[in-house]
Amino acid sequence: MNKNKLSFFVLLFALLTQASTLSSQSLQMLPKVGLGINGLDLSIEIPVTEKITIEPAVGFGPSYDFSDRDAVFSKMGKHWALSKSSVHVSANSKFFYDRERRMRKGKSLLFNSGSFIGAQVKYVTQPLTSDKFHGQSNTLLASLSWGGQSNIGRYWKYSFSLGMGYGRNLEYSYGTFYPAYDIKVAYVLPLFARNDW
Repeated sequence: MNKNKLSFFVLLFALLTQASTLSSQSLQMLPKVGLGINGLDLSIEIPVTEKITIEPAVGFGPSYDFSDRDAVFSKMGKHWALSKSSVHVSANSKFFYDRERRMRKGKSLLFNSGSFIGAQVKYVTQPLTSDKFHGQSNTLLASLSWGGQSNIGRYWKYSFSLGMGYGRNLEYSYGTFYPAYDIKVAYVLPLFARNDW
């Protein structure tokens, strides 16, 4: 009897997941692997309403050094090198505001294509190296941005965003504002994604 219940719930979950992606006009659940200027990550974009998604992610990327130096860019010591990479965990939310206009113009809505206003919270660890003199520390980043995303064929998508963020050095209790930006290409894993046009 327990095997039947388990099979039933697995089938029900699969049907509900497929039903959520029946229309290419609806936002889709998108598990993906992305690579961009802020590193490599594994994420899943989950629709929560008709126009809003949340996207938890985990990955590797640059480490940060926020300190009380003079200039904005010197305050944000961003180091993206394999020898100084860090682990990051983030949650990103996106509000899509132009999908109806894209549909009227005949543009693709595949892979949640459209323009959005986003908010992100990201925790970045110290670099994975054992060098005690690297200067980077545990950091918490929060940003608001405007951006867009679109499909590239049937399995790929790109996204970009530009905005303003606040970074907080968690070890020295110092924070500063910084320009937040991202450009990323992602491979959409075929687990839940619908690849029709």
